[in-house]
Amino acid sequence: MEDTTLINLWKQQDEKLQKNMQLNLFLLESLQKEKAAARLNSLARFKGWAVFLGIAWILFLGLLLYGNRFSNPYFSISVSAILVFNIAAVVVYIKHISLIRQLDYSQNIVATQNKLARLQASTFNLRFLVLQAPFYCTWFWSTDMINANPALFWSVSVPIALLFTILAAVLYRNLTLENMHKKWVRALINSTPEHTSVFKAIDFLKQIEEFKKG
Repeated sequence: MEDTTLINLWKQQDEKLQKNMQLNLFLLESLQKEKAAARLNSLARFKGWAVFLGIAWILFLGLLLYGNRFSNPYFSISVSAILVFNIAAVVVYIKHISLIRQLDYSQNIVATQNKLARLQASTFNLRFLVLQAPFYCTWFWSTDMINANPALFWSVSVPIALLFTILAAVLYRNLTLENMHKKWVRALINSTPEHTSVFKAIDFLKQIEEFKKG
């Protein structure tokens, strides 16, 4: 009789523990998903402003390009390149905003994590923007400027453009998720809100998985 009572008490205690675990999991999921949603909604607003400013910058560049009408090839080619980079960036930002808005936190964690992984990968792909840097060094070049002082052009302007080209290539090659073990890469990545927000959102959801594994 005593054994049966002990078994029943043990079962009741076990049921209480299971209910507490389920309640704790529910509360943790709600809290972590709410944190992730807040981070990503803030990121969507940030990207929205980036799209607005990007479109304004594109229109300004377009006006400059139209006004020049290829009278200065150095200027026209440089501005055209910068224009293409910024149009591509605006398109990517719009896709990011759409992806964030499509996130359904009522879905299972794995599905949400997969979408966040896509967002993270696409965010790293935005490193192509660094490749526009050299064109900011060449858009003020002109035949008249070169002819007026060739020595200054070849000793100062060209080396600066080459330096920015090398720097842009190095950054493009290294600013990847795989290189986050490098301190300088991690410092650069962690200084941008669009990367840190995605990292935080992914971490919030990982904590739920870790709690489940117990």
